[in-house]
Amino acid sequence: MSGGADSVALLVLMSELQKEYGFEAVVLHFDHGIRKESAEDAQFVRRLAERFGLEFRTSRVKVVQKKGESIEMAARRERLAFFASCMKSLGLDCIATGHHMNDVAETFLMRLKRASGAEGLAGLKPVSFVDEIVFIRPLLNVSGADLRSFLMSRGVAWREDSTNSDISILRNKVRHVILPFLEKELDPKIVEHICRSVGYLRETASGIMRRVESVEDRSSVSNIPEDQAVKNYSLKVCEAVGYELTPIEIGRLPACAWFDAKSTKGRTLEVRRWREGDWMKPCGFPHRKKLQDIFVTAKTPQNIRKSLPIVADADTGEVLWIPGYRVSDTVKVSSKTASSIKFCLMPE
Repeated sequence: MSGGADSVALLVLMSELQKEYGFEAVVLHFDHGIRKESAEDAQFVRRLAERFGLEFRTSRVKVVQKKGESIEMAARRERLAFFASCMKSLGLDCIATGHHMNDVAETFLMRLKRASGAEGLAGLKPVSFVDEIVFIRPLLNVSGADLRSFLMSRGVAWREDSTNSDISILRNKVRHVILPFLEKELDPKIVEHICRSVGYLRETASGIMRRVESVEDRSSVSNIPEDQAVKNYSLKVCEAVGYELTPIEIGRLPACAWFDAKSTKGRTLEVRRWREGDWMKPCGFPHRKKLQDIFVTAKTPQNIRKSLPIVADADTGEVLWIPGYRVSDTVKVSSKTASSIKFCLMPE
């Protein structure tokens, strides 16, 4: 927990449920050390855990960015490593987070801006998995306002992140400017209605993922869904070691690519068609390139450009692989002995 209203409300609720149902709960706090008041946040969370009689674990790490990482990506990587360590050392069944209805609406609008597919727009899920970490989000149907009212009724304080008011950050702009405008000018219940639509998209995305084999299964071939790719293609995903060099010819199938296993942790991947404005940083290139420019240089026919499925990061919009072309530099396999994930696209 961070100490914000949503995570504090989750702590209070978990404390009450623990007494009723007898399960064990541990409060986890990760201090990124990025904000000057982060040490105060850690002490606040520690005192709150003690107040409610809950075990407390924390970790403070100096976040160091790797090549191609933003500070947010680096912090997320370190945070996930802390969670994974706690899952193992404490024998945890899952990790609960305080994401709520407003987070769902914000994430939807941010991904809509990038023209994400169904999997991306489905956004935050009640249950999700990142390797050995199991995340649950029990508050997705509760608004942030209701959580703050709940805390005030219990006389429980919370911390405010000083960066939350900075509207140069996209999520904050969506939260403080765009959503209030939509509530005023379009629909007072826009957050609730977006969340309802996201629920429908979640069902669609769930059906999609049943047809494209998960990396956990990593064995058989599944059809790529019609709303994300053309008919008559199939995708196979499996564990591998290292990588192989393949001829570069966009659209030539079957086509295979190898992603570094560690680089895909925490990412939401989607399979979809190319869109105007799509970009990638091809392996071996120092800068980003628009797919339009890649296609022109490669003299790729229009029918292949329009129909060929690509693999992209649903959160950032970055294209990670064009079948028959290079993978993104951000997921390249570092050596012939590194753990990798192999993707193969082939015609049916």
